Amino acid sequence: MANHEPSKIGLGIRRGLRLRCPECRQGRLFGRFLKIAEPCESCGADNTRYPSDDAPPYLTIVIVGHVIVPLGVLSYETWVPSMWLNLGIWTLLASLMTLAMMPYVKGAVVGFAWATGVTRETARQ
Repeated sequence: MANHEPSKIGLGIRRGLRLRCPECRQGRLFGRFLKIAEPCESCGADNTRYPSDDAPPYLTIVIVGHVIVPLGVLSYETWVPSMWLNLGIWTLLASLMTLAMMPYVKGAVVGFAWATGVTRETARQ
């Protein structure tokens, strides 16, 4: 494993969290909701070469679960709503939070892959 500068990794993740091309920081990373724009509109970089298929959903579920589960348990213990009301509210909030976070997490994964030089070709080896 190569030695990577922490600043480049942080830079890539920050650019991804801003939904911008990790190469130039100008172009949009996504063409549609979770579809990475094939050529960057600004610099022409192919950001689809960075693997971002499995990690973003996994990381999003971990983050959402660590936020929603404690809040759901706390609300159930504090206000004692019916189980079905509590389940309905927190399921809806978890779904909305997941949909809202997914592009940002996927952008951060693409930025991390850009910073470390991981591509689909190197990931298969």
